[in-house]
Amino acid sequence: MKKNFNTILVSGLALFSMFFGAGNLIFPPTLGMKAGSSFIPATLGFLISSVGIVLLAVLASTKAGGSIDSIAGKVNKKFSVVFGTLVILAIGPVLAIPRTAATTFEIIQGTTLPGLNPIVSSIVFFGIVLFFVLNPTNIIDSLGKFLTPVLLIVLTMIVVKGFITPLGTIVNTGATGVFAKSFEEGYQTMDALAALVFTTVVIKGFESKGIKDKKELISSTIFASLIAAVGLSLVYGGLLYIGATMSGLGVENLDRVSLLILATDTLLGNFGKYALSIAIALACLTTAIGLTATVGDYFQELSKGKLKSKYVILISTAFSGYLSIKGVDNIVNIAGGVLSILYPVAIVLIFLNLFPNIFTKHSTYIGAVFGAFVPSIIRFFMRFGLEFKMLITIQENHPTLYSFIWVIPAVIFGIIFTFFAKKETESGNFNKKELVH
Repeated sequence: MKKNFNTILVSGLALFSMFFGAGNLIFPPTLGMKAGSSFIPATLGFLISSVGIVLLAVLASTKAGGSIDSIAGKVNKKFSVVFGTLVILAIGPVLAIPRTAATTFEIIQGTTLPGLNPIVSSIVFFGIVLFFVLNPTNIIDSLGKFLTPVLLIVLTMIVVKGFITPLGTIVNTGATGVFAKSFEEGYQTMDALAALVFTTVVIKGFESKGIKDKKELISSTIFASLIAAVGLSLVYGGLLYIGATMSGLGVENLDRVSLLILATDTLLGNFGKYALSIAIALACLTTAIGLTATVGDYFQELSKGKLKSKYVILISTAFSGYLSIKGVDNIVNIAGGVLSILYPVAIVLIFLNLFPNIFTKHSTYIGAVFGAFVPSIIRFFMRFGLEFKMLITIQENHPTLYSFIWVIPAVIFGIIFTFFAKKETESGNFNKKELVH
């Protein structure tokens, strides 16, 4: 382990950079402001889903082989294609990419150009994205390496100043079910989904440095993940605390971006506000470029070349541009419903793939995924007026149980399918070589 310390440290920092999305910074302050004196359980809930599950996803994916196909393929091939496509769409043109553009617009409008038109902003933003995706250059990689340290420096200044001179007194906001709601808010980072797609980058990085032994690869991933976890926890936890100190200031009507701008302006003045805004806007741009390229590559590979990457990129960009003008909060509301379906299924797959030698039957995966999916899809349609009395009662009286209602059927159906499904033959079981990279 000692001889690979530098490699693990660099990989840990790379993991941190990979999941340290500028667009994710808008969530902790608002969450802390709403939680008020309950900011500790809010912090725990948010960090478990936005950091803990993400790192477990990296580990599970490493054990399974590094790709989303190796994770979801334990159910079956068709499911893997459908689930993989939904994940790519979520972290791509449907949710994540439009949010980067919307965040950039609201940051710029709230700081330097108050009269900026969202359509004009979207056209310029995605024009730049298209240029760099269709004309790959090292400029974006260099910019990305420069922006992360700049963002960290500014954020460190904000968090330290926020602790030394709190913005206000933390008050009791009367929030209920804080842990569970914060856990679900962590879904909005979408990093657990991204981890299922991007872990292969981490594995290839270790292998290029000569770390190829299975046990050594897994242990190196664990240590690198812990480094990333510490960094992400400090950033998210610090911003959440700052939000809590604003719980008594009467700013509950501010949207997420405006609250972050207000906190930065109050703590660091115009310099901090503009520095953070510019860094976040540029970081959102580099994120959108990377994700757009990923979407193009994914569908070209999935279609075996029938769908050309550049045409997918054009369609993805146009769709992202249209959604981006809806605004951050509208995109977040859309994401809430979609992610409430995808995340429980992803968490089940992550958990099962962490123990490949215990969960060796396809039927176990099918049952557990089915059990997680059914209540999640019912909850999704309840957003549109579907009345399901039992869940409505649970939602009103037991909000924490409501947030985790998918866990119980996932366990029950996982067990039922394992023991009562048609007995699998030896060829039906996973090939042991599939369980590791």
